[in-house]
This record gives sequence, structure tokens and C-alpha cells, in this order.
Amino acid sequence: MPHKRASVAGGRTVQSPQRRPEPPERIFSRVFEALKPQAASPVFDVCFRRYASMRSNIRFDEDSGRILVNLSDLIDSAPAEAMEGLAVVLICKLYEIPIPSRARKAYARWANSQATESEILRIRRERSREHSLPPDGVARDLNSVFDILNDRYFGAELRKPALGWSPQPARRRLGHYDPAHDSIVISRIFDDLSVPLLALEFVLYHEMLHLKHPVVRRGSRRLVHTRDFRVDERQFDGYDEAQNILRSLGRAGSGWSRRQREM
Repeated sequence: MPHKRASVAGGRTVQSPQRRPEPPERIFSRVFEALKPQAASPVFDVCFRRYASMRSNIRFDEDSGRILVNLSDLIDSAPAEAMEGLAVVLICKLYEIPIPSRARKAYARWANSQATESEILRIRRERSREHSLPPDGVARDLNSVFDILNDRYFGAELRKPALGWSPQPARRRLGHYDPAHDSIVISRIFDDLSVPLLALEFVLYHEMLHLKHPVVRRGSRRLVHTRDFRVDERQFDGYDEAQNILRSLGRAGSGWSRRQREM
């Protein structure tokens, strides 16, 4: 007789086989029945896609009356508990239901593990490339700014990743460090002499700190901006002034990189 385990699908306990993996469609159906016991269960179409990141999305298709779920093919190798946790999160988002914390944690334990993150980086290197312009821009050269900051704050000992300007002068994503491609990309909004150099220096300094302070794992959590990261960030000469400039550009404070809205 198969072993049983408790589901992560909220307050109601659901039993599912442990020994043999369930098809993902069955997992989503079972989670739906636990979350919305009074509703007729729809048909789920679950497809694994060759995404370049750990993406997943869900939507109701009015034409077919089915719920369409697209998952990164990397998730196909996830253990049953992680798959069920993701199903809970996606269905709760679709129906605007509060997401049980244990469902988030069940998925996060797998998704944020060292093994999974290493595989994500490998997939991103294989399937995507960083789209950026050369570091020598129209008005400013990122290599020169990097070298000045490296000497000023890191004793000229920080290794230099690939540097580049974003294709568009983005105001929401002012800069980001991509570990898969070991690159820092800065918004072209700063390649303009009318924007104070101090703002560019702070944004680039922030991204350089990601090289000094890699992601830290605590249980199922990934800490991108650790306490040590924040302490070093405050060491920037002109921190408050730089923050004010960034606010005037349309973003308040630091930590401006795009927030993940998909699991």
C-alpha cells in the first residue's frame, strides 16, 4: 500500500501517494479541490517550456474553459512537495486567495537550494544571453567609473565582470548584476551628462557589492541584500544625496531591480 503524506494546500489535509509521482495535472486538480472544495474542478493543461529562467504562469482560458499552466522544464524534476507548493501558490494567485506560508516554503526549499540554483544558472547560460550595449557610452564609460569605484571602495581588488549599458533608458530597472553571465548592466538613463555622475556611481557601486556579497541561504530563504551588504552600501560617500537623485528619476531608494512577480 502506498505511503501517504499531508498536503501543503492550506487548512484542509489532502492525502497523496508518496511512492509514485503524480502527473502535474492531477496535482493541480487535487490542490484546487482542497482550496475550493465547493467549486467544480476545471481541467488543467500543464506544459513544461524551455524557458531561460525558473518561470511559471497560470491563466484561465475562456475559449476552452481550461486552466492553462506553463512551467519551466526545470520544474519537471522538482520533488512532489515542491510541485504541490507551486500549484498552491499559482492557484491562489489566480483566484486571489491568501497563499499559505507552508506552500511557499515547500516550493522555496527546493527552488532556493544550491543544487537548483546551480542548474538555473547553467540553463540561463545555455539558453539566454545578456542584451547590452558596450560599456563606452555616448557620454560616459562604465569601465572608467568601475575602476574609480574599485580603487576608492575595494582597494582595487574587486574583479571586473562584463559591463554594459541597457538597450533602453529604463527608469524602473536602473541596474542589475547577472551571475549567469557574470555581467553588470546599467540603465542608459545614466549615459547622459544631465544626470549627476553621483547617481551612476551609486548604482554601479550597489551592483559591485553583489560581487563582494554573494547570495546567502538561510533555510528556504535567499538573502540577496544581507546585513553586511547594507552596511557596506551605506559607506558610499554621498549616499543620501544619491538616494534623492534616484527618487527624482522615478524610483524611491535602492534595491531597484525588478521584483519577481512569477514563481
